[in-house]
Amino acid sequence: MALSIEPVVVALEPPASAVRARHLGATAAVLKYAPRRLRPDNGDDALVRAQSDADRWRERAFKAETRLRMLETRLKSLAARVRSG
Repeated sequence: MALSIEPVVVALEPPASAVRARHLGATAAVLKYAPRRLRPDNGDDALVRAQSDADRWRERAFKAETRLRMLETRLKSLAARVRSG
């Protein structure tokens, strides 16, 4: 008589964020003593900070581009004035 063993498949849902995936076995009581960069909530804060930094740099780039175009227009008009006068 042969015994047949069927594998059991358990579907696990992926964690909400990759940062939280590192700490699946740790409890909140243990993680409160961990350095800030290892705490699960730190990843969300880092993402928000990175997005705000990207917005700030995008705004600065837009202002710089606008100013450069204004200067280019001014130089062209001055050059045209010098040529004609």
